[in-house]
Amino acid sequence: MYEQLKALLGAIDGIQFAEYEWATRPHGNHGTYQIDFHVDSDIGDDGHIDQAEEGSVDIWTAGRGADIAAAVEAALEAVCGGSWYKNLEEVDQETRMLRREYVFQMEAV
Repeated sequence: MYEQLKALLGAIDGIQFAEYEWATRPHGNHGTYQIDFHVDSDIGDDGHIDQAEEGSVDIWTAGRGADIAAAVEAALEAVCGGSWYKNLEEVDQETRMLRREYVFQMEAV
């Protein structure tokens, strides 16, 4: 599922996505994503330990970027179903760019 999400984000026209690697704030339309593996320590009724990958997607756009945001949301919906939400939308004070952050969970494979 991780590779599927990476492929969908990478195919979004008008934005460059990468795993978190910028030392400074991006310039132009850029996006980053970070995915971490988490294991829930609770054992369910069926005896299995729940496993999920959690992560976030950040996008910075020079303009409103509504079409880019819609494409990111569609990618998250396709891979994560309803297990995502927009955590914030703000103007980054350093770059004056619009920043959106999405948080998601997907089944660990």
